[in-house]
Amino acid sequence: MSTEAIPLIGKKRPKLTGSLALATMVACFGSVQYGYHMAELNAPQLVLSCSKEVNPWPEFPYEKTWLGKHGLVQCIPLTEEQIGLVTSIFSIGGLIGSLYAGKIADIYGRKPISFVNSILGILGSLILFASNTYAQMLLGRFVAGVCCGSAIVITPLIINEVSPRELRGSLGSMNQVCINVGILITQLLALRLADSYRWRWLLFTGALLALANFALLFKVNESPLWLASRGELAAAESVICNLRGGDVQRSRQEVREWLDSRGQSGDDNCQARTRTGVQTISGRDQSLTERRANDVFQSESRATSTSSLDEEVTLTKYIRDPRYALSRRAITAILMGQQFCGINSIIFYGVKVISDLVPGYAILINVAISVLNVVATFGASFLVDHWGRKPLLILSSSSMSVAAAFISLGIVTMRASVLVTFTFIYIGVFALGVGPIPFLVIPELSPPDVVGVAQSYGTTCNWIATFMVGYGFPILRNWLAGYVFLVFAVIAACFASYIYYMVPETKGKKDYEEIWGVRD
Repeated sequence: MSTEAIPLIGKKRPKLTGSLALATMVACFGSVQYGYHMAELNAPQLVLSCSKEVNPWPEFPYEKTWLGKHGLVQCIPLTEEQIGLVTSIFSIGGLIGSLYAGKIADIYGRKPISFVNSILGILGSLILFASNTYAQMLLGRFVAGVCCGSAIVITPLIINEVSPRELRGSLGSMNQVCINVGILITQLLALRLADSYRWRWLLFTGALLALANFALLFKVNESPLWLASRGELAAAESVICNLRGGDVQRSRQEVREWLDSRGQSGDDNCQARTRTGVQTISGRDQSLTERRANDVFQSESRATSTSSLDEEVTLTKYIRDPRYALSRRAITAILMGQQFCGINSIIFYGVKVISDLVPGYAILINVAISVLNVVATFGASFLVDHWGRKPLLILSSSSMSVAAAFISLGIVTMRASVLVTFTFIYIGVFALGVGPIPFLVIPELSPPDVVGVAQSYGTTCNWIATFMVGYGFPILRNWLAGYVFLVFAVIAACFASYIYYMVPETKGKKDYEEIWGVRD
């Protein structure tokens, strides 16, 4: 990299511009949908499945409501096993969505796939709203899962590509903040809608969120780095300049840095060509010539941005190639570990878990938990770039281990105060690090030529673990009762140990080589 690069950027710390805030907000609408759909069955689960009747208007028969008149049944009879599958098939859809998302986004762009995700979100929500059978519920949850699986790959990818390095940690944490906002919206609406007459409107709201996302996408530009990877250098510089508040010098410098990073990850010949086009530019030369830029990018345009400069990197190649082993192992452990710490036992089944000891206040307590989750995650977003990723992950997971042990104690000894107190602590410390950081560090831990594939791979691992927890928790709870949270306590402790010994810090480091201390 040119020696002028770092001083140029270091002169002035980048600020959060209006354009950058808007781009981040629109990207995070996918995260809001993810959180909303993940938690939408938590509160209405009992009334939806005909296990319980909560009649808001005893004197007014359901058949006379708008829903009843249009042939939508009051509830859908479901067994415990069917409820578990309806809940967890969302993860199967998410797995499929995450597998294709990175590749399609690299071929067609981040913005087109975001439009597709919004359409899928609308479709899935409408199917759920209109469901009268178990099979229809499964289909709706599956389609919503595909939408959210794709969105949760694309959101951190976009944020990583539009953010300056100095703000990447804080803005990247907005992904998890908005997931929690989606969960909170669900719980707040459930206070009014989780009854036998209105639970369908809770599912319908997901379509409104997706529609809002669709409309807002017209207000933002394509990712500048994706544009650059297609050879559209002028467009890339223009978008970055807009995101940086008109800072032309910085936008050009960022493109040069990215070019240099791409050159370092290719073969020697491509490196030489890229360096000829980039590193010979002095600090007095403030822009690349179009011809030279095109020379660099024409060689790259033969592959997608998930490609090395020689050969396309598929998911299979990423999994098998030993060059990616360091980052792949870390991503696998971090993304699966996040779920195996047990957070979705509360997100999916929190009302059931708490209602055993506090039946009259379970939904209200879950709302309070969701509020804490949002506030704590937002607060933690300012710590990520200050304290670093690794210390927060260790502190968060080790604290979750202790809290999970006390949750188990509260359930086993029938002490509601212990259960509720440590459930709040459990959620709060999750939001400190294990919640926001895993998706943030995928692009930071990965070589630049496989970021899209790595994002899909990491999210796939996360979805597999989500399904295992979502489907397996009710079964484990039947076997182990309150002791099930001891399993999460042990896993969280092992996770903290792995992070301490095996995962490098990424805070403030400019590329893969500096983070891992290696050269590909």
